[in-house]
Amino acid sequence: MDNYDLQVDTGKRIFLEYDQKLMIRKFRLDADTQYIYLTYLNTPCRICRCSGGIEEQICGQWRECRDFSTVMTVYDLLCYHKGEASPALSHQWCTVGTFVVTGVTQTDTFTKKCATLFDGRLDDLKAAVQKLGGVLQPPVAGADLTCYFPVTPFFPVLLQFWQGDDEFEPKLMLLWDRNTNSFLHFETTFYLQGDLLNRLQCGMEERI
Repeated sequence: MDNYDLQVDTGKRIFLEYDQKLMIRKFRLDADTQYIYLTYLNTPCRICRCSGGIEEQICGQWRECRDFSTVMTVYDLLCYHKGEASPALSHQWCTVGTFVVTGVTQTDTFTKKCATLFDGRLDDLKAAVQKLGGVLQPPVAGADLTCYFPVTPFFPVLLQFWQGDDEFEPKLMLLWDRNTNSFLHFETTFYLQGDLLNRLQCGMEERI
């Protein structure tokens, strides 16, 4: 097992230390005696209440998910907030640096490569966005693509993409609700961003 696999197993054990009844009530999740259910990036997921393991429903079949970014994002969204009631969205979008006081706030290294890969393939990108449950929005700030992603039913992000031209390189930006730090750790925003962009790339490759 590599370090990521070890951390996934550690995450499963830590998840079991949390009050499952509280998170079910707080985030209005479906559950039975065996599993807690939620949708993550338009993929049905369930968490075993005995082992903490996460499964995804792929082509009608439940399969264990051991992707580090997916697993850690789901655990953090369910476990990070300590209050009895669910955290509230501000419905105001901002860059990740807005709600971080210290530490690395630049995400250009995560997005620049993807912007280049997406450039000139706007129709493929739109199709991949919709496959992940993204909802196309009216253009914002001249972007060629603006879409709203319900990462889970209770936490969204906004993606914007500008195609390149003779003067400007292609640009991709992920925007966050101003209250994001009430939902997850700052570090987890990088996991979520990477997971989302990887899934978009896979969706576009399927159209080749």
